[in-house]
Amino acid sequence: MADGERPEARAPLALGDYVRIKHSAGLVGRIVELRGGLGPDGALVYRVLVDRKPVPSHVEVLGDQLEVAAAPKPNPRRNVRPGA
Repeated sequence: MADGERPEARAPLALGDYVRIKHSAGLVGRIVELRGGLGPDGALVYRVLVDRKPVPSHVEVLGDQLEVAAAPKPNPRRNVRPGA
């Protein structure tokens, strides 16, 4: 690599991956868009959908602030009456 060239940026995370946002009290979301090298020095920026109550929200985060997380378990239905 010649002087002044940056290493080619690659996406270690893919669309649909579940990620935990570091330093955010454990927020977990799903990557819905790769925004590209828009961060400082060409850092990758991701759009993450975080399922928050009352409405989900989108957050744009640098790739180095994300870590892969397990997919959340579906919530079982509560207070279901038999035969309903």
